[in-house]
Amino acid sequence: MTLDHVPAGVVDGSGAVRFGTYRGELRQVALPRGSFFRHKRWVYTFVATPEIIALHAIVDLGYASNAFALVADRAAKSILYDKGFTGLPRPFVHVGPRAGDARFRLPGVDLRAGFSSADGTYRQRVQTAGLLWLGELATAQSPPALTVIAPMPKGGTNVTQKSAALAASGMIEVAGRSFDLREGVGGFDYTNGHLARHTAWRWGFACGKLDSGARIGFNLVEGFNDANGVCENALFLGDELLPLGRARFSWNRNDVLAPWRCTTEPTNDAALDLTFEPIGAHREDRNLGIVRSHFAQPVGHFSGTIEAHGRSYHVEHLAGVTEDQDVVW
Repeated sequence: MTLDHVPAGVVDGSGAVRFGTYRGELRQVALPRGSFFRHKRWVYTFVATPEIIALHAIVDLGYASNAFALVADRAAKSILYDKGFTGLPRPFVHVGPRAGDARFRLPGVDLRAGFSSADGTYRQRVQTAGLLWLGELATAQSPPALTVIAPMPKGGTNVTQKSAALAASGMIEVAGRSFDLREGVGGFDYTNGHLARHTAWRWGFACGKLDSGARIGFNLVEGFNDANGVCENALFLGDELLPLGRARFSWNRNDVLAPWRCTTEPTNDAALDLTFEPIGAHREDRNLGIVRSHFAQPVGHFSGTIEAHGRSYHVEHLAGVTEDQDVVW
């Protein structure tokens, strides 16, 4: 299956939304009008090296904001840093109309992400008590981004862009140790839309290298952006973006640190059959009455089989995350 190139904008000249799954990145996300209270947007960044898995997120909920960061030691199977932050709405948080453009601020907490069109590089800066992350993700010689423009319940529109298998560089200082990111592989999730008040999904994301040295990554989702003819499941392999079929997750919601099973329906392009072994998890559970959330994001390793172009790849300890989210916002 060949994906169409991403259109110039979310809406065409007649005002119709260009729903679909596309190859490439929107330069700017300009959504149709929608409810302020339904408008949610975030930037999530992931990097894995042979030593660590690192991730951070910046989320603009409209009426409030939050952020979190986590660093895990892969060999020791331990969490070196895991903190979440809740803040006020804009101007203390900013998630812009382009992927990779975000900032979250609190006293002593500064998370930033930005894109340089001059060299096609996404830059990250996370500075908190206990964590300094100065990083870059390069889009050169990488697979194109995946962009999905999806209809939401009750007339909303959501745009999500996923990039993976990007070359990383930079450094992280945490727990009295310093880590070089130059051997790392990363990616990000940029989402901007008018979402349903009750939204739930399962998600899987991974980045790493095959034995050949080729960079690889994938994005899987179940329960969100996977209906009405759109699908954000994709394999990023070398310099290729390959669509994947519908994803299925099997997991124990009462014990998210138990193994997960992640599969996709086979297509002519690619398919996955993987087991995920968590080593820790970032969790956020809140019940504020009119706003409730269950959020669990285990971090760990995928192992199993990836089929692409008729060839089978066996992967072991591919760094990634899964996620179980059920939120009323």
